[in-house]
Amino acid sequence: MMRIAQIGFGICFAALIVTAVGAGPAMAAGVTLTNSVLVAQKTAAADGSTRITLVPAKRAVPGDHVVFRIDYRNEVGQPITGMVVSNPVPTNLVYRGPADGSPTPEVSVDGARFGSLASLTVAGRAARAEDVRAVRWQVKGAVPNGGGGRYAYEAIIK
Repeated sequence: MMRIAQIGFGICFAALIVTAVGAGPAMAAGVTLTNSVLVAQKTAAADGSTRITLVPAKRAVPGDHVVFRIDYRNEVGQPITGMVVSNPVPTNLVYRGPADGSPTPEVSVDGARFGSLASLTVAGRAARAEDVRAVRWQVKGAVPNGGGGRYAYEAIIK
């Protein structure tokens, strides 16, 4: 089994940046990361109720709730263990928490120390959601060749 120390990437609304930290170029090339930004869209259902679905964000304005979704797939040719998927939280966003169906990520207020939000401090006070600058998930177990998964978090545009 191969072991990857960390796979990280950044996102903005216009472009994706994919980097591999602690992994060789061939290993990084074998892991596919797909990033999407989604917004809630309300539509009227036939029964008169309101249906909410997530759709790709084409435009977002301050106050909008967005979901950042990160999909990963192992195409290295063998199982990978010790994989970490991380994402900076852009400064124009306020982190809200994990998206429905996604495990709670570790968070960071400085990009270096990660843990639960309750365990972090900023300038001597307890850290708050608006202080979060990065999220990460440590992938449990081995990711088989061809296997993958999805993580997601919610945020509000400032």
